[in-house]
Amino acid sequence: MFLKPSDLEIILFPCLMDNYGILIHDPVSGETASIDTPDPDFIAAKCAQKGWTLTQIWNTHHHFDHIGGNLALKQSHNVTIIGPDQIPGRIAGLDKGVSGGDCFQFGEHDVEVIFTPGHTQDHIIYYVPDCQAAFVGDTLFVLGCGRLFEGTAQDMFDSLARIAALPDETRLYCAHEY
Repeated sequence: MFLKPSDLEIILFPCLMDNYGILIHDPVSGETASIDTPDPDFIAAKCAQKGWTLTQIWNTHHHFDHIGGNLALKQSHNVTIIGPDQIPGRIAGLDKGVSGGDCFQFGEHDVEVIFTPGHTQDHIIYYVPDCQAAFVGDTLFVLGCGRLFEGTAQDMFDSLARIAALPDETRLYCAHEY
């Protein structure tokens, strides 16, 4: 767990075979977001363990290991699901579609959406400037980048350049490690 100057709390935990679950919590507003939903039971258990109420899901892309828990968590926690909407119908239970350049609020914190195609055509990441954190989904891993399922090598190169342009102190939270 990392405590940030902004008082947001972030926990990263292994789940499924090779995914990471990520929760971000704002103790001031009480909001908690899950970055993608690889394992809804594990995510719900982590929230319960911390005493947090899940209020949002931020999906990075449409692959099942990132949205598979959306509907279960929406039903059990009445969450708002935020995710890419460039290609309609890809995100189960989507409430708020976003794309690169959009910004939304998490408590009193700005969340910037950055378009990072390559892994998928509509992949996005979430950057929280005052938390100095970016949630990069399957665009970037510790030792590599996401596989090109729908995008091109140029798409991925441009996406990695967008991540590299973030401030040096930015912590990157990836969704897998292979």
